[in-house]
Amino acid sequence: MPVVYYKFVLNVRMITGGFVSFKRFTLLALLVLSLVLFGIAETRAEAKRAVAPKKTVADVKKNVPNKTVKKAQVKKAQVKKFKPRPVKKRTIQPASNTIQAKAVYCVNLANNETLMARNENLKLPIASLTKLVSAMVALENMPLDKKVKVPDHIKSVPKSVVGLKPGDELTVNDLLHGMLINSGNDCAETLACAFPGGKHKFVSALNKKARQLGSKKSEFFTPSGLDRKPAGPPDKISEDEIDANASTAKEIANIARIAFQDKTIRSIVQKKSYVMKSSVVKDGYPIRNTNKLLRDNLPVVGGKTGFTVRAGHCLASQFSPDKKDLLIVVLGSPNHFNDTRLVYRKALKDIIERKRASAPRLESVAKN
Repeated sequence: MPVVYYKFVLNVRMITGGFVSFKRFTLLALLVLSLVLFGIAETRAEAKRAVAPKKTVADVKKNVPNKTVKKAQVKKAQVKKFKPRPVKKRTIQPASNTIQAKAVYCVNLANNETLMARNENLKLPIASLTKLVSAMVALENMPLDKKVKVPDHIKSVPKSVVGLKPGDELTVNDLLHGMLINSGNDCAETLACAFPGGKHKFVSALNKKARQLGSKKSEFFTPSGLDRKPAGPPDKISEDEIDANASTAKEIANIARIAFQDKTIRSIVQKKSYVMKSSVVKDGYPIRNTNKLLRDNLPVVGGKTGFTVRAGHCLASQFSPDKKDLLIVVLGSPNHFNDTRLVYRKALKDIIERKRASAPRLESVAKN
């Protein structure tokens, strides 16, 4: 074979006049042979693809090894395990035509007649409605003009806060304004720390005061209404370890009735805004009332809002329409302002209907 190939190359050189050398011819022959073989391979591959059926997604999944699937599942489980808890925002749901609170109590203070009640004796978290009792305890034990120093740990108190500066000095009167108008947890904390015997004694005084007012189910752990949690990482604290200030709608109605009878508390909760004087902040602490009902065209006499994740939205309000006194408490509501408005309107409607129903009887008695 090599001899024949060598003779063939000599003949080619003779024909081309010696232009094509042996090396050049060999390289050219190898190149042509490679192209021919590549063309044959491509033709066979196209023929196989045309004959073979197409693979679906299900076929591909069937061919995945079990080990790979298990590893992927383990990784997915690990991601879920260590995923941080989403922070629940303080949101108020859109207004509804129905009362959505977990517990509702409405009473006519003129004759102590119950106009509406739903789960009124159910013990529920009350959040910042606690501050009504805190205000009464502070007023009974501390002069309004007394200067109180803000504790150093005040920055660690969770919202809502006025933003008191550590070491600042404010009067008891201004701290009551910050606690009742702006629902400042830092104001409640400052008052509790300045209480004779400290914060622990203040909380004991809250429970004692509740008993004096006839509240048997009310229970307090903090001066502000915030939940009491043990020390440690939040993700490692179970629900059973958290203590929440709690009461019932009926007992809160009685507490609010007595609190709003106090001239100081009554005048504070009716204010839409206020500026707390400070010894370190030049312009003081401007605050605005959290009770939006004050901006409605309603005869609001007093009110106190409350919110925690566990309690939901809470509100205790007193109204005086046409020389009447209605006290409304809603607990665990998605929209405490809307629920209170609905209860208020229904209560007024019921009072008018009862008057109309009793009017003919009075006339007939007069004739007789």
